[in-house]
Amino acid sequence: MGYITQQTLDKALEISQKSGKMFGEVLVENHFVTWNDIADALAAQYNLPRIQDLPSNIPADVINLIPKNLIDTYRIIPYRKDGNNLWLATDNVLNYTQIVREIRFLTNLYPKIAVISKDIYDTVYQYIFGSQVDTSEIISNVETAKEEEVKEEFVESEEAPAVKLAKTLVENGIVQNASDIHIEPTHQGVNVRYRVDGVLRKVTSYPKSMHASVISRIKIMSGLDIAEKRVPQDGKFFMKYLNDQYDFRVSTMPTIYGEKAVLRILKVSSSEQKVSDLGFSEYNLKRFRELINYPYGIILLTGPTGSGKSTTLVAAINEIKDVSKNIVTIEDPVEYNIEGVNQCQVNVEAGLTYPRFLRSVLRQDPDIIMIGEIRDKETAQLAVEASMTGHLVLSTLHTNDAPSAISRLINLGIDPHMLGVALIGVVGQRLVRKLCNDCKVETKVNEDVLKVAKIFYPEIKPVMYQAVGCRNCNEGYKGRTAINEVMIVTSKLRELIYQGASDNELREAAIRDGMRTMFEDGVEKILRGITSYEEVNRVVRSA
Repeated sequence: MGYITQQTLDKALEISQKSGKMFGEVLVENHFVTWNDIADALAAQYNLPRIQDLPSNIPADVINLIPKNLIDTYRIIPYRKDGNNLWLATDNVLNYTQIVREIRFLTNLYPKIAVISKDIYDTVYQYIFGSQVDTSEIISNVETAKEEEVKEEFVESEEAPAVKLAKTLVENGIVQNASDIHIEPTHQGVNVRYRVDGVLRKVTSYPKSMHASVISRIKIMSGLDIAEKRVPQDGKFFMKYLNDQYDFRVSTMPTIYGEKAVLRILKVSSSEQKVSDLGFSEYNLKRFRELINYPYGIILLTGPTGSGKSTTLVAAINEIKDVSKNIVTIEDPVEYNIEGVNQCQVNVEAGLTYPRFLRSVLRQDPDIIMIGEIRDKETAQLAVEASMTGHLVLSTLHTNDAPSAISRLINLGIDPHMLGVALIGVVGQRLVRKLCNDCKVETKVNEDVLKVAKIFYPEIKPVMYQAVGCRNCNEGYKGRTAINEVMIVTSKLRELIYQGASDNELREAAIRDGMRTMFEDGVEKILRGITSYEEVNRVVRSA
């Protein structure tokens, strides 16, 4: 076909023999040809159809017609069923005869082979199977054993199946950018799910006979008691993967079918997070920076578990830390290690609770105090008193939005007059998935978005996009960003706090004083094509 000369052929064959690499791989690595050229030549040589790409929405029932082990062995991907014909794409036609014979016998369909380039095959394969974790080889090597028969050497030897399985699940969680790994025993077996971009997906399952060993292995890694199965336990371990350091927070809990484990994955480099990288809109970023540069008072971050509150606190500390300031944090547990900051970890068993630590910290001449979470009256009271004696206090609180943080603290027993003096601002936060730029499509702008856009964003062209889904993303989304509402406590709000106003009254007053709700902040991200209306509406209400 004129792609290479005889001299190139001889040179490539010599390299192939010395290195043990496939001939085609040598040609591409040395820039003699491309994978497309090789696919063209193979299609011509075997007189087979040549396709440039595969559809991104291959039906699952078509994929499932062929077992995964045959897909891997023959490098084939079924992509269309047409009557009695089953169309298969491959970049390896050397096994053409075996493929046709075996697939015909297995499916009772007529296989039709089309040639695809290796790079496209690898991309499509990763898209279809990349979110799955292949544990079949490990499981096949395990002899069926009773769940009670767990020997220590079985979970400490690096070659033990339980050790290999635990390592595979952890490493794949990192590769797939999961924030959490859920290992859940059921009546029939054990399911493993990853939370990716805030959504849980099942990635694999394994026999119940292995579960006690896997949980014991995770407990050993986390420094937990492997003999104790009746009560919840918490621990952590560290792991280096591809030159990056990861921290794992581990929680185990007994269920009716056995112990469930959840592993929260934290990337150490996130401790260098900056406020400007969090996804704040320009308007809210200005308001947030105004808050964190106050010399004293309380700033609260609110939102559900997993809404990025700790990450935002770390970014705020990074923004305001300085050699002239003494910053102390009290956390349970310490999630991110921040350079230049004194970090303390709560240890209830040793008597080191939030209140006890906070009393000690106040004798340490702090300028800024970060409290991981306000959970009780004593912690809240000490935080308020600390802010009234010239300290800037940052903390988190579990409430649905910014204004309801005030009633939550009053319900904990904080005097409204003290709270009105101490509180300088509350930031409500949620995380929304970002649209994939490769496949998002423009759609009609709905009334809710138009109404907000006319008031707050008249300068932005009213356009809206929706998720589609392609091989480069998860159901049309890739990554996450924050939507926020930043409530600054003004003199009007302070008066309402003194009067014991309701959440609705506080919200209306905050909006009049310039707070944009999380939905209104989300609308800006919708108009800029960052996320979709469906995604914003999933996490916050429009009214």
